[in-house]
Amino acid sequence: MVCQLTAMIAELRKMDDVAGGGSVLSLAQHEFSWVAGLLDQAVYDDRTGRMLFVALAELGQLCGWAAYDAGHHALAQRYYVAALRATHSADDRPLGAHVLSCMAEQAARQGQPAEAVTLIETVLAGMRGQQIPSLLAELYGRQVYAFATVGDVPGCAAVISKLGTQIERLTPGAEPSWLYWVNPAHMTCEVGNALRQLGHTEQAAVVLKNGIAMYDDSLPVGQAGYLIALADVRARPGKQRDLDVAASHGMEPIQLTETLDSPRLAGLIRDLYHHMTPHAKVPAVACRSVRIERRSPLRHCGPLVEYK
Repeated sequence: MVCQLTAMIAELRKMDDVAGGGSVLSLAQHEFSWVAGLLDQAVYDDRTGRMLFVALAELGQLCGWAAYDAGHHALAQRYYVAALRATHSADDRPLGAHVLSCMAEQAARQGQPAEAVTLIETVLAGMRGQQIPSLLAELYGRQVYAFATVGDVPGCAAVISKLGTQIERLTPGAEPSWLYWVNPAHMTCEVGNALRQLGHTEQAAVVLKNGIAMYDDSLPVGQAGYLIALADVRARPGKQRDLDVAASHGMEPIQLTETLDSPRLAGLIRDLYHHMTPHAKVPAVACRSVRIERRSPLRHCGPLVEYK
């Protein structure tokens, strides 16, 4: 039975990729409670116990991410902490590093980038000697965004170089299963998003466009978030500014996320909509803004968390 948990958790992750955290959270919570019950009440040997703790950690991380995506930030923190404890019981340091990386992501997006920087630096120090390209790429991706948010340009440049090295070292099939989403498309977009945070809009537009072009249809949630970032960059002052293109990019994530339950993405779309409002006299913007307002998942969401 325990051997079937890996496949079940993988299916939940795939569901999150196409349905959003709001749809997956209750299912993941149920499985988390079930595995916790097995650990508490069942009889098992050491090897099976470690497998159960690994499953509990992966489910805790998934619950934390789904709660974060759904806007339940305190709940996300509780699940991340539970997942971290489970990784300690399983003696799985790489998985623990992954959980801490997710906590850093939440901190950076919730106005605590300095805390995110400290978390990532602590994790990287603990990972010395462990060369797992996808995990290091994830950590550097989180770090570059946190550095960008605090305005550390030299720090960003150094980390971008390290991130590129790890992407080149990726070996599909040999990386941890829970980092299946770490690929050149996602990490290129992470760099573009960091450049956007720094205000380097022309560079950001090019990098985001290149990253989005590498995406396939398997990760619509991630792709939608970066399309919103690209639309935002195209609407900002600079040589890259093109309001028609920005409005077009703003429609794409709406189409990608119509069936998603992701208040996080809905909040990003709302921010983009408000950002485009001052340009409502531009025909293309006016036309698409109306379509966004009518079709946006904002209509189906309750109170949303602001994301900057």
